[in-house]
Amino acid sequence: MTRWERREVVVRTTATGHELTAPVFLCHGRNESPCAYLQANVHGAELQGNAALLALFDILEKESPRGSLVIVPRVNPVSANQQVGDYVAGVYDFQTGNNFNRGYLNLTGPSRSSSSACYVDVDSFASVNQGATIREIRDGFREALRAALSAIRSEAANWGVETKLEFALKIQELTVEADVVLDLHTGDRTPRYLYAPEGASAAVRAFGIPFVLEIPHRFAGALDEAAFVPWQDLANAFAKLGRTDVPRLVDGFTVELGSMNTFSLSQGAEDARRIVSALRHYGILDGDPDTPAHRMVACSVSDYRSIYAPAAGLVDAAVSPGTPVRAGDLVARLVDPSRCRSLPPRSRDAIVEVRAPEDGVVLLFHAFSSVSKGARLVSMMTKTRVI
Repeated sequence: MTRWERREVVVRTTATGHELTAPVFLCHGRNESPCAYLQANVHGAELQGNAALLALFDILEKESPRGSLVIVPRVNPVSANQQVGDYVAGVYDFQTGNNFNRGYLNLTGPSRSSSSACYVDVDSFASVNQGATIREIRDGFREALRAALSAIRSEAANWGVETKLEFALKIQELTVEADVVLDLHTGDRTPRYLYAPEGASAAVRAFGIPFVLEIPHRFAGALDEAAFVPWQDLANAFAKLGRTDVPRLVDGFTVELGSMNTFSLSQGAEDARRIVSALRHYGILDGDPDTPAHRMVACSVSDYRSIYAPAAGLVDAAVSPGTPVRAGDLVARLVDPSRCRSLPPRSRDAIVEVRAPEDGVVLLFHAFSSVSKGARLVSMMTKTRVI
């Protein structure tokens, strides 16, 4: 029998004393583990994850989970309300200037907002627990991560917890219990794609998303890395002691559900189907994951390259996002009527062509259709391989 709880998490208190809260839905299945954490809309204009989570609610009404889920739609009311006219400027915090998805804490390395005492020394943990079972390792390390979060909060309390740290702690205090973390985002103008940790190929196939960017085992501040990097560090520490049977026990993914400032309940149902397939892979829902319906290609995130505008102008895309290209293929035209110097003026004089520097997939056009010289124009997957 599935049991639900609903809580509110305060993510910020405004200058007038109003609490900005996110709704947290806890779905308790037949067992408390494995556990999945899912959140959407950490960036204000990245809306589609909310549609996917609403569709997931309906699926969970019909299907009792084997494990448990923590589901947080509209996780960031701060960014959702950073609206200027018709535009939601929700990637960066107006108050701090920080990217809302780059302020999380590395719990196995000294965190920016805490002393070196507030993190878990994986080498010491592995040494002490060298003879432990996998379950004992999982439970003990999770408790150590909880203690690190508590120590960071306690250390900061004497001086006051800054807004960036408070947001990170509120989210990571929820994710620390999870065996898989799914952070639902969108890109600028793009198809669906996935950021996945290296070595998670079976899980990646369970998602069935056609384009995959593989993340190295290094921390750079995003939530997916905050979820899996400590557990990868732990696996590496055990491997150095000769125990190669300790895998990375937690995974984290950033799931990019199309373009920003779009919202579709019908497309959300399809997005939820892919999420459900991944949850089956992790044993949170019963059954086997779906077989991918499309060809899937991947590249390292280090081979995900941006083309910067060689001239200013209005952007005329020559290909759609998700299109494979060869080196030299036309990708976009930059159009500026002020370049028409001769008389009578000719339209061709206004155009600067932009071509692909190498083979790859044009994955994303950046948000604005009017760009200055040197602005990011297009992002491409290069050195791709079929999964």
